[in-house]
Amino acid sequence: MDFSILVNYTPYILILGGVIATSWFLEKIVKPVPVVGTPASILTKIMSFFGFFAGILLIITGAAAWQTHAPQVDTYTIYLLIIAGLVLILRPIKDFPWAALLGLIAGGLSAGAVYFFFPLPETVLGISAIWVYVIIFLIPAVIVYMVFKFIEDVLKLIGTLLASKPVTLIVGFVCIAQGILLLLDKNLFTILFA
Repeated sequence: MDFSILVNYTPYILILGGVIATSWFLEKIVKPVPVVGTPASILTKIMSFFGFFAGILLIITGAAAWQTHAPQVDTYTIYLLIIAGLVLILRPIKDFPWAALLGLIAGGLSAGAVYFFFPLPETVLGISAIWVYVIIFLIPAVIVYMVFKFIEDVLKLIGTLLASKPVTLIVGFVCIAQGILLLLDKNLFTILFA
């Protein structure tokens, strides 16, 4: 699938990601206002839900820009797309127990494959077949859990750092500024590092 068309919409994708990343801050600002506060709170919750998908869109756009070597998107903007995407993706998934879920799936698939494709007799070496199925479930489940628990903890650490409120606020405002400047044929990083 060709995602290079997304590179043409980089400014809009950056602004979208920036607005979603700073949505919690915008909610804090408008929440005390009686008429605007409640609708803004509802809108913020909806935007936070779509933040995960916006993060995927940001990363795909960054990867497409990197792959196509798009002249309108410089290297710093590609890094910004990927970092902003990680910020939005890691915020909701950092608290989900992925290792346990993958361990259960691996154990269940292993025990199910043995049960359906290689059914065991009533007893195996004097042990009831049900206990053998439990062991067949537990061994891959524990191995997969231990491997993915380490990865989950690393992602949780990165997610805690990247999804912290100060980082999301800074990344969000940089995304919005860069998106607006790209629409005006300017570049924030050229202005900062020139």
